Amino acid sequence: MSTSGVYTAIQPQETGFDPDARIRLEEHFKKLIEQEQIQSAAYLISAKGTVFAKGAFGQLKHDAPDSVYKEETIRKIASVTKLFTATAIFQLVEQGKLFLRQSVSEWIEEFKNPTYDKIQIWHLLTHTSGLQADPGYFQEPYPRGWWDLLFAFEPETEGPYAVTDPEELEKQRRSQWLRALLSGQPLSAPGVEWSYSSAGFCILGEIVARASGIPFEQYVMEKIVQPLGMHRTFFVIPQELHAEVCWINEHDVNRDTKQHDRTYSPPRAGGGMSSTLDDLFRFGQMLLNNGTLDGIKILSRKSVEKMSSNVLNSGIEGFCWGGRIKNFTYGLGANLTGHDDWLPVGSYGHEGAGRCKLIVDPQHQSVVVFFVPSNSDWCPESINGTQNIIGSGWL
Repeated sequence: MSTSGVYTAIQPQETGFDPDARIRLEEHFKKLIEQEQIQSAAYLISAKGTVFAKGAFGQLKHDAPDSVYKEETIRKIASVTKLFTATAIFQLVEQGKLFLRQSVSEWIEEFKNPTYDKIQIWHLLTHTSGLQADPGYFQEPYPRGWWDLLFAFEPETEGPYAVTDPEELEKQRRSQWLRALLSGQPLSAPGVEWSYSSAGFCILGEIVARASGIPFEQYVMEKIVQPLGMHRTFFVIPQELHAEVCWINEHDVNRDTKQHDRTYSPPRAGGGMSSTLDDLFRFGQMLLNNGTLDGIKILSRKSVEKMSSNVLNSGIEGFCWGGRIKNFTYGLGANLTGHDDWLPVGSYGHEGAGRCKLIVDPQHQSVVVFFVPSNSDWCPESINGTQNIIGSGWL
């Protein structure tokens, strides 16, 4: 049963949004849940800073049929994390600590070789670095990630090739993931082709840490999440809130409840955060306000413009999970709405696996957030169908 209802005194029609579209949207979610294509759903739509539609449906825990997904439920946001990473990069650019055309090799010595020394920070933000794409990106039957090669770069601690110097051993352990990620040949030269690479955002997270002097996750929490008053957004969800987290399988449970030693792991800059409808609304509203929320400045107007404008040259091709897209468009860290999408051109944001989406719509001064958790590989109706219904609702 829906936990929605009019969230504020304002009615959808007063915002220029068709009330019938909201009915269609909630029926759409209920149907997908009944068909077991998704486990649950939650959504939020705002206009001019006011939330006028909000609701939640379905099951909170995969193994608890009577559990209820609520509007304040915490859920992983996966690759929506990339928007926070881009925000961190822009903050450091504004502080003069980084610049977009800067070579990654100036920060990370493993890039100081003829294969990778042409990669710049902006290539990582736009997925045009040539670094390996996410597993399954090319729809290969036996996909693998760089982490599957970690064993090959583990320093020897026994035998004739053992690393005995403690400082060198620590250095090799901390660079193990970088060397595994950079093994093999790149997919393309930098700036030539769009290939979705979460690995590239791990590199951005490492740059944030080195440029700021504090770990990436700490930086994001202290410089973005906490100033925005996002009180239910985390990299590590406190144990006392586990009962309020949506889980779709045992992998989710293990991810959030078990202790993991991340001393030698890459920053969780490509995915790894969890959040809620209201918290993501606050982040999206900050972007819509050109970088400021409630008097707190997170970014400059120029940074938001760069994030939300196409920065790719004409002719760059994107493979994009099954079909090549000519003249691919992309912002500096954000996905841009195309002319064939049902949302207004100029909208931008990011999708996250598992699944969720944050959309910033400047034309209607709107922020849209929705979660459609599912244990199935892919359900296009849950993402594409949802945003089409919402896009069609603007009068």
